[in-house]
Amino acid sequence: QNSKFDYKMFKSAGIVLENIYDTMLAECVLYCGYDKWGYGLKTLVKRYCNVDLNKEEQTSFINQGTKPFTERQIIYGLLDVTYLQTIKQEQFKLIEKYNLNYCVDLENKVVKALGDIEYNGMILNQESWLNLYSSYENRQKELIQELDSIVKTDIKLKKKYQLKYLQSDLFGYEIRDVAINYNSPLQIKEVCKTLGYPIDSTNDRELTKLVSSHKFFEVLQNLREVNKIISTYGESFLNYINPATGKIHTSFWQVLNTGRVSSGSKDDNAPNLQNLPANNKFRNCFQARPGFKWVSIDYSGQELRLMADASGEKGFIDVLNSGEDLHCYAGSMMFKKTITKADKDLRNKAKTINFGKPYGMGPPKLADTLGISIEEAENLFEEYAKAFPVLNQWLENQGKFALKNKYSLTFAPCLRRRWYPNMDKAIELRTLAKNVQKGSEKSKILWKEIFQIEGQTQRNGGNSPIQGSGADICKEALVEVRELIKKYNRIYEQEVAFLICTVHDAIDVEVIDSLAVQFSEQMAQIMINCGNKYVKQVQMEVDVTITDVWMK
Repeated sequence: QNSKFDYKMFKSAGIVLENIYDTMLAECVLYCGYDKWGYGLKTLVKRYCNVDLNKEEQTSFINQGTKPFTERQIIYGLLDVTYLQTIKQEQFKLIEKYNLNYCVDLENKVVKALGDIEYNGMILNQESWLNLYSSYENRQKELIQELDSIVKTDIKLKKKYQLKYLQSDLFGYEIRDVAINYNSPLQIKEVCKTLGYPIDSTNDRELTKLVSSHKFFEVLQNLREVNKIISTYGESFLNYINPATGKIHTSFWQVLNTGRVSSGSKDDNAPNLQNLPANNKFRNCFQARPGFKWVSIDYSGQELRLMADASGEKGFIDVLNSGEDLHCYAGSMMFKKTITKADKDLRNKAKTINFGKPYGMGPPKLADTLGISIEEAENLFEEYAKAFPVLNQWLENQGKFALKNKYSLTFAPCLRRRWYPNMDKAIELRTLAKNVQKGSEKSKILWKEIFQIEGQTQRNGGNSPIQGSGADICKEALVEVRELIKKYNRIYEQEVAFLICTVHDAIDVEVIDSLAVQFSEQMAQIMINCGNKYVKQVQMEVDVTITDVWMK
């Protein structure tokens, strides 16, 4: 139960566990999609054995040190393993029923790779990190000054917010003569009203709609982005450095609803490395250990290739296999004229939909992303559907399958299952709605909730097979790359490679300088082979980077 914890504990003692069945992971696979289902040992013992397990003694192990265990602690440890075989036997009945053997086996294998990553950690260049943080603080000051300048030159804002006398601002940076705290939602809402743009919320989605209306909103959004980076990746980020190892160690939750892995845990003092800003500035602060190279390999257009292969959309398949630009091709088909990379606006619209489709993007999200009207976004989706009818139909069919069966499946051989338990509620609500007067307020409320549940299920039904299959491929690759590392370490009779990170469709390994190129070639082929287990008409491709630092 929760084998990754035990795996790392044993590894610290020089013992590497290889044969693992994890009751917690099996339960995560069996009930993927169920919120607040419960995967802890106490819950599983009650669920499968109908026994109330007392976990009160757990806290007594804190600061145990070298003190001998008490009889109560020993009994607690005994009970922690007493019911595992029974739980496994009961789980196996369900695993067989839902054909999840392959998926559960994959999770039991990849937990070792994720355990290695957590155990190995990553080296952070603290000086580079602090210099970067300082540059963002300077940028923050510049943006505040720019906003102050806009306020003082805009007739409506100047009259209301410019002070006659200088004052120290709320950020504590310098003397200001503008009475606005740009971090205050109430004050920003008042600014919007003054400018003639009354809004109910000052969240990013609402302000993004106003960016093209006034320079104030563009600069404010830039300031918010900088503020977010400073608060998340400032000097306090160095607190994540483990004092015993001197490294950053992340923590993974292994099975999200899509099958993907998430990173970060407050309880473990582990940062979310998957959420680092997309640019290389922050990643470059992480560096390979002396004498080693950072080998990073990620799948190229993984989800687009999965979507093209599964749907059988011939145009997509041909373009991907020929190495041509898929977004130019999609744009050419949508706008019925030749689109090149020089046609940045049209290509970007096609690109946004291409990447948005596997995530269930709809017109509202497209409109927000591109800063266009809902009408234009809806028209773009219509043109996309006309240009790629086979792909569009396949996505619709996946959504219909989810509605009808209340689950989705990833591609063979894994066949990961995601359940939609909310569909049971939708069915109950439909029954209620039939007995309520049509057009009444209660009827409207019921049908609104029904459509929300069914709409979300349909969207998830379209994107879960794609996202989930991408996760399955990356997990297969992690398992095989770990085996390659073991092989190298055995041949060279020393540790010449270490798994150190994975972010969605990328795997990062530290490899001794002299073997980096050779290792990366074999690792790349392994990742391609793992991808090709799931696609038949499209060739998977990867991008390889060998550097001294982490680089996307």
